[in-house]
Amino acid sequence: MIAPIAPETETERLADLYALRLLDTPREERFDRIVNLTKSVFHVPIAYIALIDSDRQWFKAKVGLCDLFAESSRSTSFCGHAILQDQPLIIDDALQDERFHDNPMVTGEPYVRFYAGYPLKGEQGHNIATLCVVDTQPRTFSEQQIEVFHSLAALAEHELNMFGLIAAQRELIETKNALVSSQQRLAGELAEAAEYVRSFLPRRGVGLDDRVQFDYQFIESSQLGGDLLGYHELDKDHLAFWLLDVTGHGVGASLLSVSVGNAIRSGVLTKEMCNPAKVLDRLNLAFPMVQHDNRFFTIWYGVYEKSTRTLRFSAGGHHPALLVGPDGQARRLGSPGLMIGAVEEAKYDNDQATIEPGSRLYLYSDGLFEVRGGDDNKLLGLNGINDVLAGTRPGPTSRVEQVLQAVRDYTGQSEGFVDDVSLLEVEITG
Repeated sequence: MIAPIAPETETERLADLYALRLLDTPREERFDRIVNLTKSVFHVPIAYIALIDSDRQWFKAKVGLCDLFAESSRSTSFCGHAILQDQPLIIDDALQDERFHDNPMVTGEPYVRFYAGYPLKGEQGHNIATLCVVDTQPRTFSEQQIEVFHSLAALAEHELNMFGLIAAQRELIETKNALVSSQQRLAGELAEAAEYVRSFLPRRGVGLDDRVQFDYQFIESSQLGGDLLGYHELDKDHLAFWLLDVTGHGVGASLLSVSVGNAIRSGVLTKEMCNPAKVLDRLNLAFPMVQHDNRFFTIWYGVYEKSTRTLRFSAGGHHPALLVGPDGQARRLGSPGLMIGAVEEAKYDNDQATIEPGSRLYLYSDGLFEVRGGDDNKLLGLNGINDVLAGTRPGPTSRVEQVLQAVRDYTGQSEGFVDDVSLLEVEITG
């Protein structure tokens, strides 16, 4: 066995690692999702994210390793070797490699034969962690699998650095070519990725407050889309809800939407999550389009204060939401402003409205109204969809479903939509 050496920049590397403040922290769902997705994509029994400390490797997330493996010695680790290079370390058969053939991880539990570890960088560019897959049987990685591995590693690296919301973010992973170019062979992996995106949606039937009810529909035009919506409690008196739409479709758009949604939900953007304009300001700085394959996104973000029934909101490039009062009168809320990520100097403003009990607020993506129908192929448009939203009635079918059916009837299409469609209804009952 050959123990890994320390890189020449070990002192700086450890400082980069400790700056994340992630060592010995509890499990986090965002990392668990990544290792579970990685395990499923490559059909291996073991996947994990390891942080490489001075004398140990500590597992931030793992699947397939028993609870006894919370950490292991750096001197016997595969990952200690992986961080010495900027490309993935791939060992087809550890028994045939002089560095590992008598390693206790090979001769004993978990009986490693195949190992692939991708180094992950910290804020200062040092390799501080790895995303790894392990099999108990020898195997090889194709060039295509290495490209997908690179994409998943970039997502893991991004999430590692989101703890402090690094100002200079890494470019989002470019997996579209790797996945789409071999659609037939990677159909299963695409389905897994789509399920990963959908896992970020709120759980239906889980109420946040008796006075505020939520309903929504999220429909992708393809397996992976760029829409995302959410709602969650900021504190006992404030509820946040939002809807974003990333330009384009496919893997790149969906991964950007997931990264933005995760930043909003985790609250790392700003301590002022109750201030919509401040949230949009931080999003604009955190996700510049020049670092994300020239992708920008639009968003409508609002915070409802239950004690005063006040809604504060701000929009970045997104069309207005529609507020329907208890008397059926409707008005639009929000001025579009600049899309997020397009102009670094952009600033956003807050608006507010007092919400009467019995009111309904609708957030929706442009895929719901940029549709054509009728004999003259007329565009439905904002006025048309607003009439549909305001005209829904209580009944056996939810208002959200009534809206979708009305749009389908307008287009004459009984099933899918041309673009991604997201619709969120917020009903203020008291």
